Amino acid sequence: MLPRLWIVTTSLLFLASCILCTNPGLKARVTQKALDYGRQVGVAVLQQKLRVMHFPDLDGKAHLDVIGTIRYYITSLHIDKLGLPQSAVKFSAGRGIQLSIINGYIGVTGNFKIKKAFIRTSGSFEVSVSGLSISETIGMTRDSTGRPALQSLACSASIGRVDVVFTKKKKWLYNLFRKLLEKPIRKALTSQICPKVSSAINELENNLKTMEILFRIDQFAEIDYSLVNQIEITNDAMDLDFKGEFYRVGQRKDPPFKPPPISLPSQSTRMLYLGISDFLANSAGFVYYEAGVLQMNITDKMIPSESPIRLNTKSFGVIIPQLEKLYPNMPMEMHLRATQSPVLRAATSNITVQAFGAFDVYAVLPNSTLASLFVLNIEASVSAQIHIVQMKLTGSLQLNSLKVSLEHSNVGPFRVASLELLMNLAVKLVVLTEVNVKLANGIPLPNVKKLKFINPNLVVNKNILVIATDLQYHP
Repeated sequence: MLPRLWIVTTSLLFLASCILCTNPGLKARVTQKALDYGRQVGVAVLQQKLRVMHFPDLDGKAHLDVIGTIRYYITSLHIDKLGLPQSAVKFSAGRGIQLSIINGYIGVTGNFKIKKAFIRTSGSFEVSVSGLSISETIGMTRDSTGRPALQSLACSASIGRVDVVFTKKKKWLYNLFRKLLEKPIRKALTSQICPKVSSAINELENNLKTMEILFRIDQFAEIDYSLVNQIEITNDAMDLDFKGEFYRVGQRKDPPFKPPPISLPSQSTRMLYLGISDFLANSAGFVYYEAGVLQMNITDKMIPSESPIRLNTKSFGVIIPQLEKLYPNMPMEMHLRATQSPVLRAATSNITVQAFGAFDVYAVLPNSTLASLFVLNIEASVSAQIHIVQMKLTGSLQLNSLKVSLEHSNVGPFRVASLELLMNLAVKLVVLTEVNVKLANGIPLPNVKKLKFINPNLVVNKNILVIATDLQYHP
């Protein structure tokens, strides 16, 4: 009975974990190289925090063999020298990030006063602290807003050696109290270190809280980059799964398709790897199609002036003779509308988009009303080029092929093949020109303030665009 119960329980837990795991539209992988760079920045911040440690004045009683019980006062403790020359950081599987600092040193100055019935003496001293060690475990998780968050899980600090040197005369007398001063100074320093480490971590956490996870693109669409799964940490890297999905502004309607699994390369020569599923672009197509904005009205004014072919019945009458007879020398309009969502497909070193639409072609009558001439169905295949500009994905499209078919005609039969050249020119010179202007505005990627991509490289794999980049911090 028990073995069966164990099998059933294990199976249910496995099934639940699969159900709860969501394929992201964008996956980010942080490597050890990024940690090593972050260590430099983080240790510099930590040094600044430690240098401004505030020490309260200390006082107490102690017993000396030669003199007896005395009362001491330590005031004006101030750090004037600090160094953390040896540090290391690494991932800790399932926990977070482990920071280790060894052989740190601190220089402290201060004043002292000692009272005994017949002794009243005071002076200043210098403290040389060596063998400072700090061990900190930083936890990474997903907060309630869907942003990555970090917190201090465990911290310990120790000091190897504390040497007190008096800076005035009567050193032979003061040295009697040297050991007396070392203990409270050691305690004061040690008790301050971990809180300062936590303060530095809190500053990093506050910076993460500024991370934008919802980008408004225009009046119709926005992108959601909230985390969909808990952060996964191995001993080699940290993976973050972002939703990476377009939504209609004010509406949360998922498309009738799901993001595929994202597999990132096992390389670790760059600081950050981003895997962007073609789901991101296809969810955008779905949103704009559902919003009814994938349409364009083409007039003759939009045709380049140097083109010998004009958008009027005279030019089209060469191909459709009856058109000129029915509507002599009249301007025309072509209303392009999408008939279904465009589909982007990423393959090795290649990105293509299949677009489906219809041209409603009209003659513009003298009273400015429109007379329907014919409707053409089109299926366009375009190639996409993707670039990164200022933490944004930008793109441009180029027409590969265009299939044209006649849905119906109000001017009688004609050879559709004769119109393919004109339709190709309209798509190339007008439609794609307008689309490329919009694509040049770019789609923002999830980012943390003060971090910039350095020398990003783009590779197209099946269903995924992979960005490999280094990072630079700008305080």
